[in-house]
Amino acid sequence: MVVLLGENIVKFLEKYVKINPAGVDLSPKAIFRVPIEKIDYAILDREKRGYIINNEFKNLIEVLEKIEPKNNYWELESGIYYLVFPRIKIPLDCIALAFPRSTLNRLGLIKSETAVFDPGYEGEFTQTWYIPIKFKININEAWIQIIFIKLEKEAKEGYKGFWQKETYSNTASKTI
Repeated sequence: MVVLLGENIVKFLEKYVKINPAGVDLSPKAIFRVPIEKIDYAILDREKRGYIINNEFKNLIEVLEKIEPKNNYWELESGIYYLVFPRIKIPLDCIALAFPRSTLNRLGLIKSETAVFDPGYEGEFTQTWYIPIKFKININEAWIQIIFIKLEKEAKEGYKGFWQKETYSNTASKTI
């Protein structure tokens, strides 16, 4: 397994906070609260992803509540949040993984998971985070470090899944 140097990753990223030896630090470009108190249940099938609220299907973005920074800080209450990170493009000879910065774990501020970014994936990627306590962080502070891992050979074709080319930049969701 070969992990790419951070300096070799930045060309695949729209924006970043800091280059590290084995990855690049990123901060979210948008944050949405997941209003779990309103959701009956989530639904996942080949054609749609979203929630059932009052027996009606709602697309993911219809349900999320956009958080706006205040005085250059994200101020988050305890809850579930959907973080949108800058556009990324994974080359056909790599996968990527995104991990929370260790400081956030050390302070007990988050519970986060990652998934594999397949070769060929492109979009404003997202992560869902559980934040157990009130949290205030500067908008330019790093939240995650992304690493790229070289495949033994280039994939014959890239990712063609549901989330390919996802974008949230122009989302007209409810703002809180």
